[in-house]
Amino acid sequence: MVSTTEVAKHAGVSQTTVSRVLNRPEQVKKETYDKVMQALAELDYGNTNASNAEPAGSSKHLSVFFSKDCGADDFARLRELTESAQSSGYQLMGRVLTGNESSDDVTTLLEGVAGVIGIGSIPGEFQEAVNGKGIVFLQAEQAMDSKKPLDGRKAAYLATGHLAKKGHEQIAWVGEDLPDNGEKLQGYYEALAHHQLKLRKKRIHATQSTSDFDAIAADVRSFRKPTSAFVAASYEDGLKLFNSLKSAGFKVPKDISIVVAGEPEAGEGEAITAIKPPAAAQPLEHRLVERLVHQIEGRETEAYSTPEELQLDSGKTVKKFKGRQNNEA
Repeated sequence: MVSTTEVAKHAGVSQTTVSRVLNRPEQVKKETYDKVMQALAELDYGNTNASNAEPAGSSKHLSVFFSKDCGADDFARLRELTESAQSSGYQLMGRVLTGNESSDDVTTLLEGVAGVIGIGSIPGEFQEAVNGKGIVFLQAEQAMDSKKPLDGRKAAYLATGHLAKKGHEQIAWVGEDLPDNGEKLQGYYEALAHHQLKLRKKRIHATQSTSDFDAIAADVRSFRKPTSAFVAASYEDGLKLFNSLKSAGFKVPKDISIVVAGEPEAGEGEAITAIKPPAAAQPLEHRLVERLVHQIEGRETEAYSTPEELQLDSGKTVKKFKGRQNNEA
């Protein structure tokens, strides 16, 4: 295997810089990063042959393979992946694939490895080789989209209960008219009953377009006892409601509180109070390693078919209601 010393000489940088590129790329200037990555590719860093192969690892050895087109953000994951593996009792090695690996190279690279994480455009032939050797393979980009099921009924129950405990009694429901929101709505009903709050059908709002949220915001004060809080069926619904209320002149949470039953999608930045799985708050690298280890140890079916315990992400959209409300609508 090519050493970091050789890479440093080839790139004209220090060995410390090479290590920093591999472990903390965000701390390296782009021109330096590109220079080192080019050297890594030219020297086939990460490849081995039978004559200089490292001793076979144990069943507690994991490898993460980066494609040659990976960027700085991808390589920055290595540190967290390594630490997560260690916390699970495994050792993890990071390597760069150039696409020029021979079958002998691949055999040596995979020797003693219990599981592999691929990041970037990993060649299909390499994946087939991993699978052919009975080694667990996890493609990071695909695993990112795989989530444990959300217990919607329980999430809505906890969201409604959180508002009730904050003194809210006129709690409305809002959500797209979708089949899978039925059990969430049931959780909303059950929480109202548990806290001895009256169910008012006119406070249940099914939405089909953005304009529906604007209409809901416009009608908030039309009730004799105005709605003081909303439970939204999803983070997206909560975000749309938040924007509509803001456009209508309301301040959240000063005027109205919002809790959503679900976690945000990537890029949704508003700090809306939410009931969501704990895994949603865990670093991606931790979830990748956790899933790989579960597959290696034969626990994936159990771990990924059972809904997780839910947690409250406090956010910034709930305020305690001052003074008890009359239960009449």
